[in-house]
Amino acid sequence: MRLVVSVMLAIGCVALMPPHITAQDLGIGDQALEAMEYETDAEYYVRLTNGDVVTGQIVEITSDSSGAFLRIATSFGRARLYAREIAWIGLREQSYRARHRGILLPTAQPIGNDHYLALVEGVMPTIGVGIGSVMSITAGRTVVPGIGWSNQFSTVNIKGTVYEGPNGLVEQGKQVYALGVNGAWVNDVNFIGHLYGVATFTGKRTSVSTLVHAKISGKDDYTVSGGTLFGQFRFPYTNGTIGVGLMMDVRFPEMHDLHFIGELWNADLRRPSNSALFLGVRQGNTALTFDFGIAVLPGPNVAPALVVQWTPF
Repeated sequence: MRLVVSVMLAIGCVALMPPHITAQDLGIGDQALEAMEYETDAEYYVRLTNGDVVTGQIVEITSDSSGAFLRIATSFGRARLYAREIAWIGLREQSYRARHRGILLPTAQPIGNDHYLALVEGVMPTIGVGIGSVMSITAGRTVVPGIGWSNQFSTVNIKGTVYEGPNGLVEQGKQVYALGVNGAWVNDVNFIGHLYGVATFTGKRTSVSTLVHAKISGKDDYTVSGGTLFGQFRFPYTNGTIGVGLMMDVRFPEMHDLHFIGELWNADLRRPSNSALFLGVRQGNTALTFDFGIAVLPGPNVAPALVVQWTPF
């Protein structure tokens, strides 16, 4: 946790499924819509080229002299949407394309087809790639001004989703489990390796994830250099240290794309003071996601938290 705290403080000082159809500038195209297979009893999410969002069950897909269109049953009646008006369409669950992560914590859900590029705190480019519905890989490295290239922070995370099924608690709710390994470098010479397990339980608007991790590789004592941004400091972090995390994601009622995000992290169960709390909101659509809020760190210290995610495909 001291590792995470140090990096967030440094960054905060500088800046802040079934297949889906890819968005195009002028809609998805008549052929793509006519070829689409859909479930008549499922809720779909449709983002239009003008930015509006429509949700409901698809009644039919057909065409007329103006082109291919679908009829969708909405809360205000049946709507006719032409292919040229549709930027993205998929199941309601698929429309939330950041469900595989919180702010720092991974959920148990896989990245899948939601490959993305992100910018964390304005100084850490990150990439995320899914391999099927099982493997998820993310990697990032900071580019903080005032810190030499060899003194930056880097991370690689590999997560395998091992089970997904109904949770039996809420209608259509799921329970998902994953195992993963994480490697982090605080300066290039300071490697820290973790093994973790995470469980995610979902409801209609809420998901809760719990994570347990163990430090399995690296030194027992670290010296970190911050270049001209901050002075050197050292911290102990022995192999075998156990930590936990808790994340809650709640979509606001009657809002398609606005979520509350809360995370609680602890790096060492033997030291409760080695904990941090994040509270914020997530706003996004099927292409862009913005996370912003405040992290309360040991000290106590407060740092801004900002993540921008682009899911182009």
